[in-house]
Amino acid sequence: MRLLRSLGGIVGTALMCQAAILSTSVYAGAHGGDFYKGKTITIIVRSGPGGGYDQYGRLIGNHISKHIPGNPKVIVQNMPGAGGIVAANYLDSQAARDGTVIAIVDRGAAFTQRVGKEGATYDVSKWNLLGSATGEAYAYVASKDAPFNTLSELKALKDEQKFSATGPGSDSYTYTELLQNAGMPVRLISGYVGTQEKLLAVIRGEVQGTAGSFGSIAEQAQAEGLKVVGLLGKVSGQEQLEQLSTFIPANQKATLAVATAPLAAGRPFATTPGVPADRVKILQDAFRKALQDPELLAEAAKGDRPIDYMGPEELAALYAEILAAPDDVIAKFSETPPVKVTVSLDDVQDDGKVIVFQGTGSKVNSAISNSRTKVMIAGKEAKRKGLKAGMNCTVEYNPGNAENEASLVDCK
Repeated sequence: MRLLRSLGGIVGTALMCQAAILSTSVYAGAHGGDFYKGKTITIIVRSGPGGGYDQYGRLIGNHISKHIPGNPKVIVQNMPGAGGIVAANYLDSQAARDGTVIAIVDRGAAFTQRVGKEGATYDVSKWNLLGSATGEAYAYVASKDAPFNTLSELKALKDEQKFSATGPGSDSYTYTELLQNAGMPVRLISGYVGTQEKLLAVIRGEVQGTAGSFGSIAEQAQAEGLKVVGLLGKVSGQEQLEQLSTFIPANQKATLAVATAPLAAGRPFATTPGVPADRVKILQDAFRKALQDPELLAEAAKGDRPIDYMGPEELAALYAEILAAPDDVIAKFSETPPVKVTVSLDDVQDDGKVIVFQGTGSKVNSAISNSRTKVMIAGKEAKRKGLKAGMNCTVEYNPGNAENEASLVDCK
């Protein structure tokens, strides 16, 4: 999948991004070809073990060394936190700048930077990009009894169709909201947690449809007898499915481009700023060759992980598109407004660091910060360790945040 749309200022920003990739730096010491002998490369993964980012990080970790002169040792380190911001900040300002640290960063890293999300201090235009292992696509799924089998049929309906989603600001919410932008009679029911909860809502008949990453949702949906009715982004072998982009009116194209650019970025890899140009070239070439390696391709196929290499220049241009997006378009993707609910706490975990309560459609695990969350108990300010299961509380939290972090917990 390659989604590149022209936005104001893209050319200048793209040139800056590409300059960062190709720039030379003062370099005293061994040439890149000798540097990696006896060294260890660390691959930072922006999330915990077991997910897609982790699997792609380990695929590269298992095969890239053979394509690097000197065949360095490669280790993989998981660095989850704040939806990928922790890993991105580490790559940008803390990791060694000698070409021994690579990161698989969040596909929305440039988008997160552009909207100015709290805590994001990195600058993707300064990274030395290696490319992306694959793009992503979103699938739109409907119940077996839904009165539509395609996006065309959905658009033709007069009756409103409910779609399950996670919180506002999340991928599933944003990409389902695009159905509304395309003039389809869709109402979002948010508050579900993860792909499984969204699918269960469809299976139980609470909603008529949902959306999710194709790799995560399509196979499960079909196993349950649900219908995949359309796509956002291309998937090999699924050309018969209608593309949502064909339904988006001209005045919504810029919004579509910004919303879906992270999908095109897919599984992006980068090394730090300041790495000597010859070492950057070695890593870029090794990354490309690893993704062409028959052994990697066989391992990826076994794990049902598609490979669709995107080069560093194309990834840089994609990032530039996002960074150059007009303010009026970016304003549509501002920080998610918090949700306030009055609930009984079902569980309190880890000395108050996490509270669990019943949200809309499913349980919500909400992180409680020592510094950012205001905790009140019986009208007095309190520590989070004072929270107990069974308390009746007003909770204000951000459902677009990966940790559903609360800004206020006020308990009786």
